[in-house]
Amino acid sequence: IATPETNAYRLVNGESDYLPGLMVDHYAEYLVMQVGTLGMERYKQMLAELLLTLTGAKGVIERSDLALRRQEGLLEATGLLAGVAPAGPVEIRELGLRYQVDLAHGQKSGFYTDQRDNRRRVAAYCRGARVLNAFSYTAAFAVHALAAGARHVTNIDTSVDALTVGETHLRLNGFDPDQQAEQIAGDVFTILRDWRDEGIEPFDVIILDPPKFAQSHGNLDRALRGYKDINMLAMGLLKPGGILATFSCSGLVSADLFQKVVFGAAVDAKRPVQILEWLRQGNDHPVAITFPEGDYLKGLICRVL
Repeated sequence: IATPETNAYRLVNGESDYLPGLMVDHYAEYLVMQVGTLGMERYKQMLAELLLTLTGAKGVIERSDLALRRQEGLLEATGLLAGVAPAGPVEIRELGLRYQVDLAHGQKSGFYTDQRDNRRRVAAYCRGARVLNAFSYTAAFAVHALAAGARHVTNIDTSVDALTVGETHLRLNGFDPDQQAEQIAGDVFTILRDWRDEGIEPFDVIILDPPKFAQSHGNLDRALRGYKDINMLAMGLLKPGGILATFSCSGLVSADLFQKVVFGAAVDAKRPVQILEWLRQGNDHPVAITFPEGDYLKGLICRVL
């Protein structure tokens, strides 16, 4: 995974690396560790010091601010475990593009490395396109799209802070966020419904990368309705022949079930849809054959006719 063009990747992938409760991400010269089980909690200091020695990293930062720790009788924990902490955001490279990661406060461990290969594959459809990047977080899909020759990208996210970081990423890679992009803060469902009702100009490409909708079996049905609704709205906002790149990171939603949900959305949108590509998490996020739940990220690149 590590190359001169990419220095951000998953180093330890929990159960799928036969280390339940331990996640370690590598960001340039620093490591971020998440500990979710009591067993790993007891050894985390030793593990941090070993990782520092084995990798030559400058520091190991803990981001065990996980709700699941309560099930193990543990409190959330964050801070420096070994070495030295960075003075501020850490600059990383992904496939030659530049990003800044806040290791102390970013979502999860700071950056979604599991989408690295998918960002490149989606970007291949964006040359000359007017792109909508919904649930944009810090605009990594937008940066890849513009680097591939997209005409314009609209980013939507509920977090103003994330959109601000996204603007930084655009500038960092030589793009003008005032001319080549638009940042909209708000609820994606509401905004897309309003646009549908207003009859706005349709997009060439729409990217849907929402947060985990299905947190438990108890809210699975509601999550599936959410996935169906957002995909139906997106299909209605695409030009004939437009591209929909749609994802689910809910481990409780299998790839087969997700495809069926997108099929239901196509029926409701009254749009014929062709699947061009099936997408999965990157190969630095392996799936142990004994832990199928580790196959959590699934996506489809579709042509909407």
